Amino acid sequence: MKTLTIILKSGAMMNMDGNFAVKLAESALKKGYKVNMFFYGEGITAIIDGQAPKRFPNLGNMIKDLMDKGMNVAACSTCANARGIYEEDVIEGCKIGSLTNDLSKYIADSDRVITPTR
Repeated sequence: MKTLTIILKSGAMMNMDGNFAVKLAESALKKGYKVNMFFYGEGITAIIDGQAPKRFPNLGNMIKDLMDKGMNVAACSTCANARGIYEEDVIEGCKIGSLTNDLSKYIADSDRVITPTR
């Protein structure tokens, strides 16, 4: 099985990078890929539970749906701690992990790695 890892560095409501990332992840899952998503920098805000954006897509809900379909999710603990975000603040099942353990494993196991950016 081919594996795609997506690294999201943009915040939940900064631009449409997160929307692009979840749509890409959804398409890859439908095509039979294993999908990992790692949240880094401001991207950590995409996994805060209970968001209700008015003018942006609800990334949290989309991420929950993709996790139910098998997507693996981890986030940088340093980035989360710097923003006052802890395990109890994020979508259930999202791992607050690390670059050295989680992201490096995702990259090593992947056929492709992308980082949507502007």
